[in-house]
Amino acid sequence: MSGFDYESLLDRARDRIPKDISERARWTMPEPEILLEGNQTILRNFSSIVDSMDRDANHVYQFLINELGTSGTQESTRILLKGRVPPKRIKEKIVAYVKTFILCGQCKAPDTRFIKEDRTYLLKCQACGATRPVRL
Repeated sequence: MSGFDYESLLDRARDRIPKDISERARWTMPEPEILLEGNQTILRNFSSIVDSMDRDANHVYQFLINELGTSGTQESTRILLKGRVPPKRIKEKIVAYVKTFILCGQCKAPDTRFIKEDRTYLLKCQACGATRPVRL
């Protein structure tokens, strides 16, 4: 062999891993911009949140509407919710969506995709290969 011991080769390999891959929190989502205007609540940056999730906007929207127990309308970049919904509740529901439909149950990586097997939808992790059923 070429005179390198295992530890020095390992250190050399670790030094060459790009920072965005090696850091644990490489996936970040924009902070929700929430406005209370009269008797409605506006989530201004809904489209950028959905883009960072890499999920269907209608799926995220329907989840939020159902979980918040309100109705609303979806516009190009934002959603309007009927009633005054506390910003903290909206943030909690977004976190619940991420935990349910984005993060892998095994390795917690955000690299997941929906796949359909027979009549069941599964969340498949691209990082570790784990799958778990989800309700869409």
